[in-house]
Amino acid sequence: MVTDALREAIIRGTLRGGERVRQDAVASRFGVSQMIVREAFKQLVGEGFLKAEPRRGVSVAVLTADEAWEMTQLRSLLEAQALEWAIPRMTKADLEAAARTLAELDKARSTDRIIALNARFHESLYAPAGRQRTLAIIANLRLNFERYLRFTWEETRHLDQSQQEHKDLLALCLAGDTEGACGLLKRHILATGMVLVDHLKAGATE
Repeated sequence: MVTDALREAIIRGTLRGGERVRQDAVASRFGVSQMIVREAFKQLVGEGFLKAEPRRGVSVAVLTADEAWEMTQLRSLLEAQALEWAIPRMTKADLEAAARTLAELDKARSTDRIIALNARFHESLYAPAGRQRTLAIIANLRLNFERYLRFTWEETRHLDQSQQEHKDLLALCLAGDTEGACGLLKRHILATGMVLVDHLKAGATE
């Protein structure tokens, strides 16, 4: 409960990058022992959401431009590999579910809804791969991106481009064009990552 609540607060921006998170305050807020909070902190540090420093305590991790680009490259490689494994195993039901998600995404207006549907679409394409370890790593990388993705969709025109690429990607999956789909997916992820990197670099110079 504590781990999930803190992670959600970081993703939604309630806890902002660099903000200190005190163990005793969290324990008091949730009515749990400090041992439980320590375990939650340990997990979130491992996931990249929190940063622990000797004599300075724990704070919300701040994503740098270099780290964002590293994560973008990792995502492009892992997600393209997952899609390559998945396409030969996709069923009609899998593709229809992905198409329904895209239709919902066309109508979505709130940022939270857009982010949730975007994640669902990508997950629906990779799930047929059946590679649970790879999918878990992809999910963690995506969660770390979510709090920053709000910028790319609220303050830029990237959403329209992203949605068109989603439709093109699904069409390639329907056609069984594994090479074309994986190539487009890599470009799609790298383009989104570059928007974020440019934003982080601009913020660092302000």
